[in-house]
Amino acid sequence: MKFAMRDGGVLVSILVAHAALQVIEWSPPGSGDYLARFEKHRDRLERIAGKKHLRGQIEADGSILVQRSDVQVVR
Repeated sequence: MKFAMRDGGVLVSILVAHAALQVIEWSPPGSGDYLARFEKHRDRLERIAGKKHLRGQIEADGSILVQRSDVQVVR
């Protein structure tokens, strides 16, 4: 999934790996509900991306990649 956040006047692309969504909320492969799960957990994903941005964990192209390892399982 891809979305954008604003850093001052600059848009920053945020990429969310499917594996990160699977950690947040598991779903059977091929279920096709990635967008619904993304929207449900967008605030959390934005917080994760924001923290990575503040730490300078930015990809070579200027984007932020939220990976499986960035997501803590909350049970």
